[in-house]
Amino acid sequence: MSIVADIFIWLLVDTAFGFLFYATGGAILKVLTFGRYKMNFKNYAAFKDDKTNKVMPTIILGVGFYLAILALIALANR
Repeated sequence: MSIVADIFIWLLVDTAFGFLFYATGGAILKVLTFGRYKMNFKNYAAFKDDKTNKVMPTIILGVGFYLAILALIALANR
């Protein structure tokens, strides 16, 4: 594969996983704050347009959630 195709594929993967992690983190915050947390954007196109540093804590929360699930699965299979 050429370098351009490689970069294009990784940008798509990065955006898709970023949106998934942001949506998960936003849902967790919505549950923890009893619905008072408002997500800044509702769809994938708005996420892609407005991906800034202010959404990084929410993305990190989403990643942490999936890592915690993986850790619990690993501990349960011991």
